[in-house]
Parts: sequence; C-alpha cells; structure tokens
Amino acid sequence: MRWIALLLAVVGAAFAHADETCLSPYMPKLTGQEDYVYVWTVGIDGLGDGSDKLVTIGTRPDTPTYGKVISSVSVGGRHEAHHAGFSEDRRTLWAGGLDSSMMWLFDIASDPAHPKIVKTIASFVKDSGGVVGTHTFLALPGRMLITGLSNDKDMGGRTALVEYNDAGSYVRTMWLPDDAPYGYDARVQPRLNRMLTSSFTGHKNYMRDLGELLGDAAAMKQFGSTAVVWDFHARKAIQTLQLPGAPLEIRWALQPRHDYAFTTTALTSKLWLIEHTDDGTFKATAVATIGDPKAIPLPVDISLSADDRFLFVDTFNDGTCRVYDVSDPHKPRLVT
Repeated sequence: MRWIALLLAVVGAAFAHADETCLSPYMPKLTGQEDYVYVWTVGIDGLGDGSDKLVTIGTRPDTPTYGKVISSVSVGGRHEAHHAGFSEDRRTLWAGGLDSSMMWLFDIASDPAHPKIVKTIASFVKDSGGVVGTHTFLALPGRMLITGLSNDKDMGGRTALVEYNDAGSYVRTMWLPDDAPYGYDARVQPRLNRMLTSSFTGHKNYMRDLGELLGDAAAMKQFGSTAVVWDFHARKAIQTLQLPGAPLEIRWALQPRHDYAFTTTALTSKLWLIEHTDDGTFKATAVATIGDPKAIPLPVDISLSADDRFLFVDTFNDGTCRVYDVSDPHKPRLVT
C-alpha cells in the first residue's frame, strides 16, 4: 500500500460533538445514533480479490451487527481508494481512486446496509480537460465539487476543481490560478460566499514510496505552499495566501460569528488559522507546532467540534490523534 491511504479516526465519547462537522454545509445534519458507517478501503494483493471496496459496518449498539462487517462492494482492481463524500440529499455516496481517477456512485438510500454501484465514471480525466487524481468530494446544491491533485500533461501539481451534477454528468472545470496551481481540499462558508482551497503535490510524487520521496530533494520542492480564497458564487479566485509546507484539510469554524478556518501543513507540521479581516480579505497565521517537525509526523486530517472548542489532528507517520483546545483560535492549547 502506498503512503496515501484512507485514514479512519475514531474519536472518544468525551468529544462526541465532533461528529458530522467535516461534511458539506449544504447537507442536513444527522442527530442521534447512526446505523451504519461506510468505509472506502484500499485493496491489497492476496487479500480477497485484491480490489478496493466499499465496506458497510454496523454501528448501532445492542444489535447483532454492531461493530461487524455487514456488506462489501468491490469496484474491481486497485485504484488507490482515498476519499468519498455524500451527495447533498445523502442518497448517494461518491468515491474516487487517487491513482486511476475513476469514480463510483453508490446508492445508499434504497438499502443502506447493502449499497450498490449505480454509476461508474471512467471519463473524469477526459471530461475535465486533463485533471488527474480525484480527491475531495464536496456536496453542493444539485452538484458535486471534486478537487483534483494533478494533470495528465506532466503528472505534476497543476490542477483544477471539477463539478458534476448529481446524476453524474460533467458540468465544468475551474483551473487553479497561476500563482497557486496546486490543489488538495476545498471547503465553503456560504454565509461569507467564500471558498478555500489548499495545496499538495502531483501524481508523480503522491504515488511514490514516502521514504523514497523524502530523500529526493528535487521532488520535495514540488509541493504546494498556498491556500486560495474564492468568490464562491462566481467560482473566481480572489486571493492567494502563503502557507509553506503543503496545507491539507480545511475546516471552517461552525458557529455563526466565527469567520475563520483551520488547516495544517504536512511538511512543516504547523497548525494554521485562516481568518476574515475587517477589510474583507483573509490572512493566514501559524498558531501552533504539531509534534516534532524534524520527525515529520505528517498532520493529514483534522476535525473541529460542533462548538468550535476542540480541534482533532491526526498524524500519518506516528499514528497519533492530538486534541487541541481552540476556544481562543489564536492560542491553541494541546489537551491530549
């Protein structure tokens, strides 16, 4: 398995309010106990059919299926399963392959315990005009926004955002600006009409062995160091922020008067605050160091509690989940 893989983090009961805060703001939030969790898994040679699969696990306590695999759907082959995302109405789960750039739409409404593939999209690269590496799936009203990581010309970091409608038909491609061509995540704050995108690296880097990549000085210079602020309605990039070291997942604050977001830089191991200023622009400030940067812990995924008090930071290399009290977003405090 290559170093880019699905990371499933389980958060303790003491921080139960962290659930669902990573999803699109256009989706209705669920409350109470959920029945299932869907896990998009990476195929391994010699294990079953060796293919990537969508696995359904029971999550309702006091039932025979609690904590057990209920069903799995193979997509045939290894595509570097990575991210997946619900459609706005939660009836469909979109999943992508980081290597093959293929996408699968699973019907999870007809029989939630046994999802079924209703559409396979193998034309993403052609549809989008050369975008490679399906990453984030962010539900919009009637559409799915997909971030790309690379392109089919040089397999480098120049990339774009791509939209499809809910039926799985291509709508449009929006290339990242020339001064910030790399991409990774995308998150929208509807109240401000602003979208933030972050940046990573191209296919020729992310599909390499991590140890080999870290030892290649030239390749290590080919990582993004920017976040882009967009006018969301116009889908127009309006500001580029400098965040050295590959900023990855973005999480907007959730409370009505909190006009800021967090991200982490994987290579420099920093926690960054991106905040709306009085003049309407945004600024980015490094507010904490995550672990020992020399050990390259690789903070890769973050989740913010619903009250904006706690930030959970998962690190890939040391397998740690760190919890920060971010009640004062300018002065995060490590809790555990």
